[in-house]
Amino acid sequence: MRGRILNHDSLTLTVLRHLFSPPGMNLMRSIQQETQTYILFDRRNFNVRVFGSPRDIAAAETKLINSLLHYHESKQLKIHMKGEEGQPPDLMKKVVDKFGPDLKGLKAKFRESEFLLDTRHHVISISGNSLEVKDRVEEMVREIASSGDQSSSTDHTCSSERCCPICLCEVENGYRLEGCSHLFCQSCLVEQFESAMRNMDSFPVCCAKEGCRMPILVTDLRSLLSSEKLEDLFRASLRSFVASSGGIYRFCPSPDCPSIYRAVADSAETGAAAAAAGEPFMCEVCFAETCTRCHVEYHPEVSCEKYKEYKEDPDLSLKEWRKGKEEAVKNCPVCFYTIEKVDGCNHVECRCGRHVCWACLEHFSCSQECYAHLQSNHIVM
Repeated sequence: MRGRILNHDSLTLTVLRHLFSPPGMNLMRSIQQETQTYILFDRRNFNVRVFGSPRDIAAAETKLINSLLHYHESKQLKIHMKGEEGQPPDLMKKVVDKFGPDLKGLKAKFRESEFLLDTRHHVISISGNSLEVKDRVEEMVREIASSGDQSSSTDHTCSSERCCPICLCEVENGYRLEGCSHLFCQSCLVEQFESAMRNMDSFPVCCAKEGCRMPILVTDLRSLLSSEKLEDLFRASLRSFVASSGGIYRFCPSPDCPSIYRAVADSAETGAAAAAAGEPFMCEVCFAETCTRCHVEYHPEVSCEKYKEYKEDPDLSLKEWRKGKEEAVKNCPVCFYTIEKVDGCNHVECRCGRHVCWACLEHFSCSQECYAHLQSNHIVM
């Protein structure tokens, strides 16, 4: 069983991230119980796969989409650390120093909430329980802003050449980007890259200086990130690319498989091709063979539409084969196995061991009883 991958335009990577949180996991468990399905969330590829009967899968998909969107709209709260009165220019840097670049300190204090740091816009996004969490975090940020030298808002002003565009402070341990030559603190650039890994809407990763959208070069990434972090960033970038492709590119449907493939266009322009099977994609990682049009296991010589019908009703092909064969094909009255009688008399022995009268489907324990029945009840043998 491969299940069915949940596809919906509104399920962006940001929305799907809620499934990492305890409320998101509880939501999946609740829907599983309600719909008698099994929901698998592939955290590497951000795929949601639903297992069950076609009817239960459809019910689970509807509930999960509606619940996730409602949760996202009601829980997305933001705290701005730049542009408001009384905020020092290095506020974000102080917050990162206190709670860490991935805000682990905040996550430890508020375990029911998720936090994302947008280093480009100096914004903390909160997905969690209530406005109470936002109020408490805002109070902590205000305390950080007011701590230390009260004249920091003036002391931290710096020339445009030596001012880091991210933390807005004098550059410390500077690094100049290869593509555009803008100068940053090394730690700020690393925090920007790590933030992008957690917030896939940040791709492509570009220079954070106002007015500059030069993409960060791989040379810079290799210089600033460890090999493990670089691999994580590449994976996050790939997920973002697939999610933003509008369905043109897709991940291999095998769980945890990192391969992607190009989907076959499904439109009126494809004409006769739309009524046929898509091209096969043979994954070189997991060796699964996938139809590039309907994105399930490859089905040669069967159209996608017909294969979908077969999947939703496994007996459909049998029903079509039996059409017009009412006298030649019948079900055993004991085990209901389908039997086709090509020729011979009306005595048929089923694989379950019962002897069946083909004329009236009466069944017997031995051939002698069946022949006796035929002789006494049916003229033609």
